[in-house]
This record gives sequence, structure tokens and C-alpha cells, in this order.
Amino acid sequence: MSPSPSRRAVGGTGRAGARTPSAGRAARRGPRWPRRLVAAVAAAAALVALDAGPAAAHAVGGAQASNYQTRILTVEPALSGLSVEVVDAGSRLRVRNTTGHEVTVLGYAGEPYLRVGPDGVFENARSPATYLNRVRISPAPPPADANADAPPRWRRLGGGDAVTWHDHRAHWMGASDPPAVKAAPGRTQEVVPAWQVELRVGGQPVRVTGDLRWVPGPSPWPWLALAVGCLVLALAATLSRRWPLLLAALTGLLIVVDVAHTAGIWAGTSASTASKAFGSLVSVAGWVAGVVAIRRLLGRHPRRAGPYLLLAGVLMADVGGIGDLQSLSRSQLAVALPDTVTRALVAATLGLGVGLAVSAVRQTQRPRRRPPAAAAEGADPGA
Repeated sequence: MSPSPSRRAVGGTGRAGARTPSAGRAARRGPRWPRRLVAAVAAAAALVALDAGPAAAHAVGGAQASNYQTRILTVEPALSGLSVEVVDAGSRLRVRNTTGHEVTVLGYAGEPYLRVGPDGVFENARSPATYLNRVRISPAPPPADANADAPPRWRRLGGGDAVTWHDHRAHWMGASDPPAVKAAPGRTQEVVPAWQVELRVGGQPVRVTGDLRWVPGPSPWPWLALAVGCLVLALAATLSRRWPLLLAALTGLLIVVDVAHTAGIWAGTSASTASKAFGSLVSVAGWVAGVVAIRRLLGRHPRRAGPYLLLAGVLMADVGGIGDLQSLSRSQLAVALPDTVTRALVAATLGLGVGLAVSAVRQTQRPRRRPPAAAAEGADPGA
């Protein structure tokens, strides 16, 4: 004999009005979403803290955006197979040598500092420039055995036909901007009218000359407006009945934008592959979380995507957006993409990342709608 409808288990009860043991345990445990969201936030904070150095610059390659423009004006005499260029937004110089002879870069006291030739790349361990050029600003004094007058002690750095280095003659060394720039920051002006670096190509002197200019950057407000627009777009998607599909599409767009930005940085900086890979760890974690979020959003339980969506949005917004925020207002960018494209990518990453993170929290906190059938079944028949 089948039980009457009034005694049938409804909503996890064994008899009318009585909870089963499993339902009681679930009620005591409470909803799992808050704990998952807290775990996602904690994971994001841990990854950002682990990668705080690269994130501060996004600099996956360690080169920061700047308004100081380093230019090379002449290389005299011009030799076939010898090229000198500025890289990393003016932070470094690079000499490429295919002449078949050794090329030596002279240090600040005229001593042999670097050497590149058929046998590879070497640095002079006794050159003061070897130690002074290890950091861009405020270098520590060189060790006592670094003596420009001592015979060179060459140390091999690797193979190849190019050498890249910081050179304090070719970039601004001050902790603050010079007085002329402070007086007129909106005007292009010379900061160092002429700098020189001496080379020796198979014993032949070669002089590289250039200048250092202040070039004002663009206004950041149009790009911040774009970021706000992307944020509003992500929030508006949660108001639609098709919010899982819309959030999945925006998450995919965010991943594509951040991957393109990261690829531009990889191609536009001279850092080692290992340094770039380490600097990209947080971004990769964000991409993986984004892919998982998309799969959950398109699955049977789209609300379960919340923690992954939150994690993806926070990580990509922090590294690709906040970490590269200076690109919006600086004229010299260390990215192998047009400046306008780079700024658009940064703004979109920031806006979409923050918007999706907020959307994730909103969707997981929003109460579920009970199906009409379930609501009718739980109603009092005598009402």
C-alpha cells in the first residue's frame, strides 16, 4: 500500500515535517558557496603575493613603461654586421655582432666591460661596470677587486651574437624627474642632449652617440573609461536569463585579451625565457581557472563556476590590468604591439577581470528560484 501524499517524503523529509539525517547534516554544515569563495580569494591572494615582483611591472620581462625616450643617433664609423639598438623601453642597449670580429663594449672608465664575438658573450669580472649595471637605479658600490686598471678577467655568459645590458649613460638615473620636466611635464624636451658609448671592433674604435628625451604620455582617462565599460558589460550579463552563456563568452574574451597582451610582452622584452616564464605564472593560473569556469558555466550547474570565475578575474585583472596600469599614461612601452593596441588590451583586462570577479560573487549569493512544480508540491493542500 503506497503512502498517502501527506506522508510522502517532501524536500528531504522522511515523514511530513521531519528531516532526514542527511538533510540535518547539510543544514548544520550550511551552504558550501561561501567557503568556496573564501578559498578562491585566498588562492588568488597567495598567487599574487608569490608573483608580486613581476606583477608590479607585468612586466613579465621586468621592463617598466616610461616617458623617457632613449634614442641612438649615430654609430661611427658604420660597419657592416654591427648594429646597436635600444630595447626594453629605453632600459637597455643591445649590440649585435656578425662582423666575424670581436666587439668589446667599454665601461665608464674606458675599461673592457663586455665582449661578443665568434666565441660567444663574455663580461669582465674586474670591470666596475659589471656591478654598477646590475640594477637600473641606485646601484651599490662595486667590490674592492673591481678595478678598471686591472687586466680583464673574462667570464663567459653564453653563446650567440648579441649582448644586452643596462647602461647608465643612456637612461635617467634620478629618483625623481629633473626640474625642467617638473616645470613643464606636458612638453617634449631633451633631458640628456648627448650620451656616448665606446666600442672596439677588432681593435677599431667605434663611437655610439644618442640622446635622452622626455616624451609626455597620453591621457589615461579614455582607457579607464573603456575599462569601466567592460566592467559594466560583465555586470549587465548577470541580469540576463542567459547569464551563464554570456559570462562564459566574456571569460573567453578575457583569456584571449590577456594571452595577446602577454605574448606582446614576451616578444618586446630582452629578459631570459626563464624570467618571462616565471613572470607569467599568475597569468597562466588565471587562464586555467578561466577555462574551468567556462566549462562549469556551460554545464548543468553554472553557479558552481563562481569560485573559478572569481579566481580567474582577480588574477588576470591584477597582473594584466593593475600590474600594467602605467601603460595607459606612458609613452614608452616595452611591448611588441602598437601602443594603442597595448593600452586597449590593458583596459579590457582590467575591466573584464574586475567585472567577472564581482559577477561571480553576485551569482553565487543570489538565491535559487524554486521550480513551480516543487513549490506546488511543498504547499499545504488544505490552504
